[in-house]
Amino acid sequence: MEDPDKPESFGEEAEEFHEDHVSPPSEADTEETGKEADLWKDKYIRLLADFDNYRKRMAREQEESRKFANESLLKAFLPILDNLERALFHFAKVPSPSPELKALAEGVKLTEKQFLELLEKHHVTRVPASGSVFDPNVHEAMGFSPAEEHEEGAIVDVYQQGYLLQGRLLRPALVTVAQKKEDASGS
Repeated sequence: MEDPDKPESFGEEAEEFHEDHVSPPSEADTEETGKEADLWKDKYIRLLADFDNYRKRMAREQEESRKFANESLLKAFLPILDNLERALFHFAKVPSPSPELKALAEGVKLTEKQFLELLEKHHVTRVPASGSVFDPNVHEAMGFSPAEEHEEGAIVDVYQQGYLLQGRLLRPALVTVAQKKEDASGS
């Protein structure tokens, strides 16, 4: 009877079997292994390229996000600047302002100047409007005006200034555009 705890020995037959079935790789096996290695190498190179592209895209998106992070805040300040400009426009219409009114107008003018400097510091610039040619990418036409002294398509009046944030439209300029006069016959 054999001892169940004792490891079994396979003897010489096992050694012969092992030696008979281990053969050097054939040329076809070597070629197939080489093709498989090339395939894995190609996959690895593509994976590295994909990861590098992903890393670059994430860096670009992060930079873009950082550049325009204050967009909504800056856009919310623009109506305040519009009101400062309206106040200065109406101060200029007063025929003979009192010294107090002049001082108030000067204070509003300084506040507007500071506001514009702050916007410029944050890369906010005005859209060229008055006197320039209408561009639907940055201007919004509020109406048309017969063009006698203006070239057709030129901006005649600006109702509200437009602004760009780092070259991207923050708010379009609201304008009136010059249009050719039609003759009495309607043609």
